[in-house]
Formats: sequence, C-alpha cells, structure tokens
Amino acid sequence: MITLDDADFHPRDPSDMSWTETTFLPFAVPEEGIFGNCYVLARPNLGVCLSSVIVSRGICLHTYEIDFTDPQMHLKCPEKFSDFTLENGLSVKALGGPQNYDLRYENQLGACSFDLKFRGLHRPFDPHDPAENPMVFERATGAEDARIGREWANGHFECKGHITGSLTLYGETYQVDCYEGMDHSWGPRKELGTRAVTWISINFGEELAIHLAVPMRIEKGTVLYDPVQFGFVCENGEVHGVVSAEVQANRVHLQPVGNRITVTDIRGKSFEFLGTAVGGHPWHSFNPCHVCYQTTMRYTWNGCIGFGEFGDIFGLDYLARHMSRSAPWRRVQTGGIV
Repeated sequence: MITLDDADFHPRDPSDMSWTETTFLPFAVPEEGIFGNCYVLARPNLGVCLSSVIVSRGICLHTYEIDFTDPQMHLKCPEKFSDFTLENGLSVKALGGPQNYDLRYENQLGACSFDLKFRGLHRPFDPHDPAENPMVFERATGAEDARIGREWANGHFECKGHITGSLTLYGETYQVDCYEGMDHSWGPRKELGTRAVTWISINFGEELAIHLAVPMRIEKGTVLYDPVQFGFVCENGEVHGVVSAEVQANRVHLQPVGNRITVTDIRGKSFEFLGTAVGGHPWHSFNPCHVCYQTTMRYTWNGCIGFGEFGDIFGLDYLARHMSRSAPWRRVQTGGIV
C-alpha cells in the first residue's frame, strides 16, 4: 500500500549509483490538439537529475514539428522529492502526500510556462500489493523479460486525477482542464535501451479512468501488444485491478494514430474503447536511450467522450535490433545486402 511518505525519496543503498526516482505528469488541451508533459528523473546518490518538458500541437511525426522541448540534464538533485524547484524553472510540490500536486514551470527563454494543479481521484495504486493488483504473482516472472526490464518490480505508484490551471505557449495562454494520470517510480535502474512497453491512460472524468502497462514486441516491422503486465480501473472513485486486456493500434511510421482497447477487471466487468489521435509526438528527450511515441487519444465509450495518453516506449537498442537495416528480417528481404 502506498503511504504519505511515498511522495518523497525512498530509503536506499547509498553505494548504488543506479538508484533512480522519477515523477511524470502528462496534460492536454484536447480541443486545441495540445499535448504536453513534464518529467523528472533523479539520481540522489549521484546528486544529479534530468528534467524534460515538452508541448506539441496536433500530430507531429518528426521532432522538428514539435512546438516546444526543454530537456535539461545534469541538474542538481533536490534534497526532497516532495517539494523542489529545479534550475530549469520547474517546481513540483506534493500536498500532504502522493495524491495531490502543484506544478509550475517557467522556461528560461520565455517560450513556455504553466501553472497546474493535480488533484487525485483515489488513493494511489500500488502494482506490488496483491490486495490491489490481482496479477502481481501471475506476472512475477515478467522481470526476466528484457523488454520489460526489472524496473517494474521496484517501487511504483499510479494515480488518476483532475488537472486544472493554465499553459502559456509562445505568448498564447490556454486553460487546462483535463483528467490524466501521474506516477512516481523508484529503485535501481540501469539505462539500457532494451525495453518495449506501452503506457496507457484512458479518462472519462470522475466516472471512469483506466491505466494499463502492456509489453510490446516488433515482428517483421509490425508492433504487437502482449498480455497486460498490470493495470486498474477507477470507477466513481473505487479502484479495481485489471485481470486482462487486449490492445491493437494503427500508426503512421511508429506514431500511433488510432487504437482499440478492451479491459476486464477483477469484478468481471469489461470495457471497450476506440481511440483516435488528436495530438502527439516522438518524445526523445526524457531519456537518452529511449524514445516514447506519445499520443493523446480521443476515446469513445458508452456514448461518452474521453481522452488520455497512449505512449509506446521503445529502447533505442530494441528498435535497432528490430527496425534498422541490420535487423535479421530486413537482411533476409534484401538477400543479406544492407
């Protein structure tokens, strides 16, 4: 179970230089096609952190189409992870625990700023608690899968919430009023680009919200989704662990532009969602060895409209092994000529 203390840095072996803590918040102004997020990755034993802020309008297939990106590496690690301000102008403050946050950002060159409030809809979900995640033992051997990595077996929480505030982008101000999920992870983390996992968020206000973590694989250039690793359904403030899910998506290059998702929770209740992209981008700047093809999807369900982030996270080494001209299936197609 997640406690109030989980908003801050966690006890750790001071000799483990790979110890990492992250926090992540996506946000959107769907009617404008605006999708953004802020991310912090801290390595307290090294005394450094990195921060990435990105905002785009519409569907961006190339990095040069993205409206704003501010990746900052080797910033000084804050003393507290529950209340800090970084030199890049990002401030994050947890209000009494890991359920409510205030986030502010002021770009040093004046191109972008935001003032956002995240207010959680439920107690944060702990994927390692059998009382919350019915798949915790079934998927335990997943740690041996290089696509997933061992990080999922370390500390982590997810929380759905209501995000309000304002975003200013190149002098134009937008009101932010959306529902999304934020998370915090902690534990040893070696930066090896071997992973392929999708992070899925589906939100219909306070009535319904879904989170899924789903491993992916690439077969002969086609992205396929495996059984869900973990997830939950938050319905009217009550959280129910997911027991199965099916994900399909179509894409332009590797950028998702539409999807179909079915989910069944521990109650036996099933949901089906159809998504269409309203904005998105390839996010290269959150980690040098990964890229996340992020999309904010417009979902339909039960006559309602919702939105949420759909993020296909690929390690660059994984992409190289499966998509580059040196990939075995490409070599077979070309008769060994690369």
